[in-house]
Amino acid sequence: MVAVDELLRPYVDAAGFDEAAAALDALAPSNDLPARLLADCYDELAEAAAEDEEFELAARLQRRAVQLGCSHPKIAREMLGWYLLKEGSTREGEAQFAGLRADWPDDVSVLITLGHARSDAGLQDAALRAFDEAVEVAKRLELADELDHARIQRRAEREHVGMALDEDDRLAPPPRPLVDERIAWTLAWFAPDQHAAALARWPSLHEDLADVAAYNSRLEGHLRLLHRETPRRPSIAPLDVEELTAWAAGAGLDPDSGAARSRFAAELASDGRALAWPPGRNDPCWCRSGRKYKRCCGGG
Repeated sequence: MVAVDELLRPYVDAAGFDEAAAALDALAPSNDLPARLLADCYDELAEAAAEDEEFELAARLQRRAVQLGCSHPKIAREMLGWYLLKEGSTREGEAQFAGLRADWPDDVSVLITLGHARSDAGLQDAALRAFDEAVEVAKRLELADELDHARIQRRAEREHVGMALDEDDRLAPPPRPLVDERIAWTLAWFAPDQHAAALARWPSLHEDLADVAAYNSRLEGHLRLLHRETPRRPSIAPLDVEELTAWAAGAGLDPDSGAARSRFAAELASDGRALAWPPGRNDPCWCRSGRKYKRCCGGG
């Protein structure tokens, strides 16, 4: 049986999006790869194509990811709708979101994503309707956090088109202070060579660090979520146990706390010591596995 790495080599080594897509298309009929793995490759390539504003190609690739059953089907369907709207296939894009809303009728996040997708496609009136509905659903279901988030996104869109503030705009939470904003963009991470020292000092981390692959996968998921919902790219701050401990002592903080680690991560970022995310498709993965990003944390 041919190894997976060997089967995927034409995809991994492809010089451009079209060549990579052709490599995946050639693999699809063979059934030599698990369908989910192939689907996740399509998903990863669609995201990269969209980053390069190749939205027609991104939509085609994302459709295949959905059809083959990628690891995050709801997000994949949202992004397919987004890419279709962005490349001008408004009817198809709206149909994708209609299907999502039928499956998750009370999901505020779907409406917010629809609002962003419509706005990105230049459909401001329709975007405002989506944000309005997101606010109304959150009110009806008494979802306080979702309501705050919907109001923030709605207010930003209304300000973008020059509309006067209304009651919901005024009730939107104020922007976070600068220090919190810095924390939001940089995520703390213990690299593999720090796990033993971290666990010896802070046993509370056992659940987080027990499974290295799951730990890195969760961080990758948080990074993608930040990137989708904000206009800036997040970064990763590798933590050194001894350095974190000394810094926390000087700051009067408990190093065994998420708040302390987040603030320290922000300090590392301000000193230029954070890792830019995401790496290039063929660059080494940020998790230091030695594999290419597309074949590691970037593979979906």
